Amino acid sequence: MASDHKGHLAPGVFVGITLSIRNTGAGPARGVTVEDVLPAGFRYYELTTLGGNAIRTASTDPAAIGNPVWGTWTIPAGNGNTVSALILSFKVQAAVKPGDYQNKVKITSSLAADLAQGDPIGLVVEPRPALTVAAAAATAQVTTGGAATYVISVSNVGSAVAKSVVVSVSLAPGFLYTTTTGYEGNSVRTSAIDPPGNSLLPVWSSWDIPGAVNGAAGLLRLTFQARVLAAVVPGLYNLTVAVTSAKDVPPQTIGNTAPVAVGKGTTIPITMTVAPTGPYAAQNGSVTYVITVENDSTDAAKGVTVTDTLPLGFVFQLSNSIVINGQNAGSRLQPGAGSATPQWGPFTIPGGGFNGSTLVITFTAKVNGAALGPHPNVVSGNSSNAQITGASDQAPVIVTAG
Repeated sequence: MASDHKGHLAPGVFVGITLSIRNTGAGPARGVTVEDVLPAGFRYYELTTLGGNAIRTASTDPAAIGNPVWGTWTIPAGNGNTVSALILSFKVQAAVKPGDYQNKVKITSSLAADLAQGDPIGLVVEPRPALTVAAAAATAQVTTGGAATYVISVSNVGSAVAKSVVVSVSLAPGFLYTTTTGYEGNSVRTSAIDPPGNSLLPVWSSWDIPGAVNGAAGLLRLTFQARVLAAVVPGLYNLTVAVTSAKDVPPQTIGNTAPVAVGKGTTIPITMTVAPTGPYAAQNGSVTYVITVENDSTDAAKGVTVTDTLPLGFVFQLSNSIVINGQNAGSRLQPGAGSATPQWGPFTIPGGGFNGSTLVITFTAKVNGAALGPHPNVVSGNSSNAQITGASDQAPVIVTAG
């Protein structure tokens, strides 16, 4: 009971009620039957405790539906300071519709004129949220080096708004979050926090999810993709989803859900990067670039050639070093000084697994008549058995007047 002397409940929860029927007279109360008059929408669940010194003279137990009725009892007369009573404790399930309710008791006996029914119990079903979570894979099968698409759905089947809902996912080893492709539903985003790329534990925040209206639950549905590294062993992989809210909603976690079957890819995916070692280069000066080629597969990438398409006004000067996994490596292709498209190779890059196996080429280019300002560099590659993704430098070198 709260300060208003009423029981405050969430929609649909189970609540315990205790009835105490006392005999304050000088003689026994015979043929007593007790009926609990449930409020509309409430349902009787089970009897939990039977106490007191009443004697049962005939058995009448509650039916599956309707108001629970117990009978028939004889409650002895009180003796001095001893209170003679029948005590019934039971559980009911609250209504799902918010509002004020009254639970009443109806007592009958062979001497009905001597009965006092007592005051009803005030019950308040308060509007509260109730979240359910589901996760599914959009495609049941993917290949190593490919992408898996997932859909996370959070539904509010309660009668109040779920505030500041946060969704997080724990991906399987070898799966990396790449991008969120869409949001759906009638939720309102209150703060926009999205996962960074290549995250193992992507987190999205946060939404207010409305309560159910006319039987239709409030909904947040997000779709995202995860990259499957080439080193992932073929098999079945699941993920875990967790949902938290500001208040009134306990944290929820569902594991071993959204299974995806991973099969062996037909090609070996290779990633490349290129970057200058300094942000600026003077006109008629030079700039040093580092090309990194990474093999995350468990198989070797063979016949790999690397081509750098230098910015306009830049020409190749010399190769500083070529290493594979820290060891010096040779190149049959030797770019000539003054080339605008230096090329190296062919190389065999061993399989590196999750940790990656890398080819690193460091070379110097001369600034030969390039205009002032930023100049992006582009690198690409070929292989006899791998699929190579080219790249450009994320921070192009800026040519200055000197």
